[in-house]
Amino acid sequence: MTLFQLEVFLKVVETESFTKAGEQIGLSQSAVSQAVAALESELNIKLINRHRKGVSLTKIGERITGLIRDLLIIKTKIINEAAGITGLETGTIRIGSISSISAKLLPGIISSFKKRFPGVEVILYEGNYEEVNNWIKLSVIDVGVVTEERHEFEFIPLLQDKMIVFVPEKHPLSNQSFIHLKEIANEPFIMPKECHRVLHSIFKEHGISPNIQFEVSDIATIIAMVQEGVGNTILPEMAIPTTLPKVTASYLSPQVYQNLGLEIRSTDYISPVLTAFIHVTQEFTKDLSLKLFNSYHSVIAKKR
Repeated sequence: MTLFQLEVFLKVVETESFTKAGEQIGLSQSAVSQAVAALESELNIKLINRHRKGVSLTKIGERITGLIRDLLIIKTKIINEAAGITGLETGTIRIGSISSISAKLLPGIISSFKKRFPGVEVILYEGNYEEVNNWIKLSVIDVGVVTEERHEFEFIPLLQDKMIVFVPEKHPLSNQSFIHLKEIANEPFIMPKECHRVLHSIFKEHGISPNIQFEVSDIATIIAMVQEGVGNTILPEMAIPTTLPKVTASYLSPQVYQNLGLEIRSTDYISPVLTAFIHVTQEFTKDLSLKLFNSYHSVIAKKR
């Protein structure tokens, strides 16, 4: 049994496909299949069920997968500890992020980190909050870049993300700098799936039942629907695209924020690589709130 076999097996589990696993790690489907078969042969158990729709874990496979992840985490810790001793010349950081945050926040963070530590490999996973939370639980990733929703893991706050109201450019409220929830309560509303918890909480706090017509994940699609007059929406600043044709942005009244930050499994052990990433991220986000405020405030303030 080799670490290579274990890593190939985990990739098959993550992708639920021999073909996709091979594509991601640069092996043929046959080579992936052989590595998994060799692992099963050495352990003398069946780990994976193979069927037309893909693969699934056997009951013993589910139990062993957790142990394999723990073993590979130890491998990563060894590498990262060595990297700390040698000045972080090597190592790996695995980051999970909510998709809406990735576009604006992560490129700058990763760029800053790579400039400082070019030898450290950065692996990025994108998903929704539940997926990122599960990746942390299963140790698939070292750190998640998320909104603060639960306190299951350690949360390191970075910045506050202001919620912004979007309406079509010809909407009666389009010239207002601030829009109260009650003013759009009865109008068609497009609910962003990634913000549904915080938005439902906001509506409930104000005793409002939103007229939700659609629940949509993709931000570009949501903005396009607002452009066409399908409905209004509320989005965090971090998710707002650079250009906003045929829609107008207004502050939500009263103003509401959601906290963005880093989520890690535990502070009991933080590797040198993860420590460096946290430090770089905190430095990068120090003045990001001000930059975001200036970029949108200058546009919204003109309405007054």
